[in-house]
Amino acid sequence: MTPAALAPNFRWRLLPETPRRRDRLCRELRLGPVTAQILVNRSHADPARAAQLLQPDLRTLPDPSRLPDIEAALAALRELVEDHRAGRPHPVLIHGDYDVDGTCGAVLLYRLLQMLGVEAKVFLPDRVRDGYSFGENSLQAVRDHQARLVIAVDNGTTAVEPLRRLAADGVRVLVVDHHLAGDELPPCTALLNPWLAQDREEPLFPHFCGAGVAYLLAWGLLRDLHGDGTLPESHRRFLYDALGFVAIATLADSMRLEGPNRGLVRRGLETLPGSSFAGLRALVEELRLGHPSASDVAYRIAPHLNAAGRMGCPELSFRLLATSDPNEAQALAKKLREWNRARQDLQASEQLALESQVEEQRERGDRVLFAGRSEAAFGVLGIVAARFHETTGLPCLLWSECSPGVARGSARGPEGVNLVELMRGADEHFLGYGGHAQAAGFHFHPDLAEVLGERLRDSATRLPEPQPPTVQVDMEVQPHDLTLAAVEEFNLLEPFGQAFGQPLFLASAMTLLAPPHFMGESGRHVSLQVEKNGHAVRALGWSMAERLQELQQGAQVDLVFEAGINAFRGRRSVEWTIRDVRRSGTLEAMAVTAPSP
Repeated sequence: MTPAALAPNFRWRLLPETPRRRDRLCRELRLGPVTAQILVNRSHADPARAAQLLQPDLRTLPDPSRLPDIEAALAALRELVEDHRAGRPHPVLIHGDYDVDGTCGAVLLYRLLQMLGVEAKVFLPDRVRDGYSFGENSLQAVRDHQARLVIAVDNGTTAVEPLRRLAADGVRVLVVDHHLAGDELPPCTALLNPWLAQDREEPLFPHFCGAGVAYLLAWGLLRDLHGDGTLPESHRRFLYDALGFVAIATLADSMRLEGPNRGLVRRGLETLPGSSFAGLRALVEELRLGHPSASDVAYRIAPHLNAAGRMGCPELSFRLLATSDPNEAQALAKKLREWNRARQDLQASEQLALESQVEEQRERGDRVLFAGRSEAAFGVLGIVAARFHETTGLPCLLWSECSPGVARGSARGPEGVNLVELMRGADEHFLGYGGHAQAAGFHFHPDLAEVLGERLRDSATRLPEPQPPTVQVDMEVQPHDLTLAAVEEFNLLEPFGQAFGQPLFLASAMTLLAPPHFMGESGRHVSLQVEKNGHAVRALGWSMAERLQELQQGAQVDLVFEAGINAFRGRRSVEWTIRDVRRSGTLEAMAVTAPSP
């Protein structure tokens, strides 16, 4: 195999060992050295703090009374419930979003109101036709339903003009959101957004997803309706199982896994296999996940739920999560799996179609990638932008002409680059843009694509010097270091994700015991049997067939990988998932030791 064919995709940054800190955790918490070193690497060298992290719970969840505007929101919902119970129902519309967070938040509030005897209508914007938050179709949905109360979840904070129009029509709006506000707040009955509580003496934890804020509202409402604070069993079970929606949304939206988010995700994952929500249970069963981990949500559950919206059918995921019928749930879960296969094929073809533009800009030395074509499939551009960003280390903005005269795009970028600030440098050429620092959306007139690209490149010159894409490796190990017991122990640190990354390991000079085994319907995935010093292990390379197809038995490779446990027919074994690979003995992407903490 040629050296170029097995060049690493990333620069490998190997963290240093810290024996004194590691060994202290080993002694005081009775941990193995692998788990202890992972904790030190994540700035949890203090035994008391590390012990708390090992047992995340819901005690760190803030009281709902700390949410901004919570009293106004509870008053409006209390009136809604009382009117329905008194036989005076009035229409209410829940306005969600097409992504996992917006869908989960909408389902959570829909099921909450349904349990309280209130039938709500749900509107989910179409990713291509409507874009993010409130558009003309949103306002038409409010008119069609004659709604007098609208609950916007995972959107609404920046929808100043649309909410002004609703206020002028006498429509009350509750915004349940987690996005950063603009210069002007929208006119609404209540704006429940933790970011608006940061100037208090005791700031509210700001990193909830939209469904997380919806959960606080649900908890607050149920408690408010039972003045003595004692909830009936059905309401307590609802709050318990609704944690599953919050866990999925938190991971899918890449929220920081710190503070109360750790307890929400840990407990939420535990609810999924036996959830009283038929759709959650059916999806876990269809994907054969058993007891899902955070990685299962990030790489299996969330992509399936997102697939429907990316393929223009966001209501399918909502119907799955909202149904109470187990048979319907099973049928919808199977349908969702079909949609996800179609999404994967579309994503691969779109990435291939845009590669030449991206490569040309990269070779030219541009500090931002801006590419697109009129016929591009907008629904998958966010994933493709993420792939290009991951392999280049550059911010990437991709676009498609979604309707005549309107091009919409998705942007993804590295830590340290604020995409919204980057786009602000070309402000006059956008029709609109917004989102998070590392994930954003935008739209513009397609005739301006060339000049917009020039302005973005000019804006990007003010960015820090781009760094090569890097993976941070926790430690170099020998295969015998990662026993079944060691992997089980560090899995106690779950959930892994944003701000608390999945542990990565380096194993050098691993010998292939056999040629690669190709897997999957199209043979895109690879299984390697590798060995060192008499210890063999299976290593999986997802979508790595092209990179590894020419490897021969006896070849030696260095692997950066995640370590997990495979359970098959009652037998459990350690299994590695490859993140990057290089030929042993090369100088390419040599591990760089970071300064000692």
